[in-house]
Amino acid sequence: MRLVLIRHAKAKERDPRRWPDDAQRPLTRGGERVFRRLAASLPSWIDPPDRVLASGWVRAWDTATALSKETGWPAPERCPSLETEGGPDAVAAIRGTIRKMEGHASLTMVGHEPVLGELVQSLLGCSGAVPLAKGAVALLEVGANGAELLALVPPKAMG
Repeated sequence: MRLVLIRHAKAKERDPRRWPDDAQRPLTRGGERVFRRLAASLPSWIDPPDRVLASGWVRAWDTATALSKETGWPAPERCPSLETEGGPDAVAAIRGTIRKMEGHASLTMVGHEPVLGELVQSLLGCSGAVPLAKGAVALLEVGANGAELLALVPPKAMG
């Protein structure tokens, strides 16, 4: 399966007074603009996924929505296992979601750090996390014997 992992674009700074629930913290205009540029380039080097799963947290959901608009890829579907910042249980839950999608040729997931980096670490079987910058795209080929990292592209790589 081809797996595309995307960390949400740059969001506003944490501010418990403005967003008592951090899940409601939005993207910055600049973060969204930079991500849209990267997203617009994706169809030139990544085939469209069968499904796009996203955290329902505002910053990830808005990133997934921008992704769909810029690429013509499927509209995002909310995926509760992506609504986390990390840890072994969170990685296991996301791996379970991926296993449920094994009949698909490709899948895109939009979420948060550090769990996406921990997921890449787990899939590759490496000793350290593979951090994703805000708005970055990781492209992996996942098979029965593990995964291969094909690309890791930061958002500013597209200008």
